[in-house]
Order: sequence, then C-alpha cells, then structure tokens
Amino acid sequence: MSGLAEVVKTALIGDPELFLLLERNADRVAARDPDLCLELVRRSIRVKARIVSFDERERGLRALLNWGTPWGHALEAQSGFSALTHGEAVSMGLVAALRLGVKLAQTPVELSERTSQLLKRLGLPVALEASALEAAAKLIGHDKKRAGASVRFVFACELGRVETLPLALKELSAHIATLAD
Repeated sequence: MSGLAEVVKTALIGDPELFLLLERNADRVAARDPDLCLELVRRSIRVKARIVSFDERERGLRALLNWGTPWGHALEAQSGFSALTHGEAVSMGLVAALRLGVKLAQTPVELSERTSQLLKRLGLPVALEASALEAAAKLIGHDKKRAGASVRFVFACELGRVETLPLALKELSAHIATLAD
C-alpha cells in the first residue's frame, strides 16, 4: 500500500485523470487488482519521466516531484525510521503540505479534503499529531531544499497543477499548530 502515496502524489502533480481513476476504483486498488495496479504504475511513471525529461538536473520543474517530501522525510526521521513506512510518511507529508497550502491560500480546501479522503480510502494514514509536526518542522530546517532561512515548498493549486514557493522557516513555525488534527 505504501507505493500508493507516490501514485496519489504524481496524480496530483500531473495526471488529473489518474486521480479520478483512483477515486472511482479505490476498493479495487485496495484489493490489489493486478490490471488496475499495473495501469497506476504506468501512469505514475509516465508523469515522473515527463518531468525528469524536461529537467534532468533538478533546476526547476523537477522540484515538483518533491511535493510533500520535506514533511514526509522529516516525519519519517522524527519517528526513528521505524514507526512509519516510507509510503506512510509520504502520505502524511502530502496531508501536511495540503493543509499548509490551505492556510497560505495556495490550495483549495476541497482539494485538500478530497485528497485526504482518497488517501484514507487507500488505507494510508492522514492523521497528524502536533508533537510529531513540531519535531518534523525542526528537521525541515535541515532539508536539502533549504536556501538560507527559507525552504522551497510545493503547493497543490488545483488537480494536476502544483507550484513551488519559498517559505521562511519562521512562517512555517507559525502554522505548525494549525496543521494537526
């Protein structure tokens, strides 16, 4: 199930039809329908390959693949790399990124809620604890995407369209408490 968080991420980044396919067939996906899962993998790879082909050295567009990654990596690290699978951390990272996007008026509330419901239907975690987020936020300050006192975050603006924006670490800290359940 953990790989499904990456599929949801790539659907949001660049394949709205894939997102709809996941929503319409969540039960079949959860049951691991082999034909459907193969299609999900193919479409996800297609999105990632298209992005990488335009930006092989990660100078711009490829950063979109990092959507939710600062949160996911930080949540995974703060849990000691044992409490969460990578996919669970990615799922929670997506939820944190969506909620932060809503707070900063970058992400529509409906898209955030819709994505969280899909992740939950796919058996992935969506609950965020304040203490875990606070610990993760401190680790985000060490993220490789950090530039000075800011970290470059990716925000979902609509289904199939994301954008990167720098966010000051101080501003991030101000929003931590509002992202938890």
